[in-house]
Amino acid sequence: WFATGKDDFLVKTSQASVEMLKGHGFDVIYKETDGAHTWINWREYLNEFAPKLFQ
Repeated sequence: WFATGKDDFLVKTSQASVEMLKGHGFDVIYKETDGAHTWINWREYLNEFAPKLFQ
C-alpha cells in the first residue's frame, strides 16, 4: 500500500517502487493525491490504511 502526494518530493521514488514490486508479482495498491509530503496527506493516508492492518 503506497500513497503519495503528486507534489511530494518522493513521488518518483514511490512510483518506481510500485512498478518494481508489481514486476515481482506483488499486488500493490497505489494512491496519488493532490499535495505534497504534509500532515494533511499523512492523516488521510493513515485513516485509510490503519484499518487494513486489522482485517
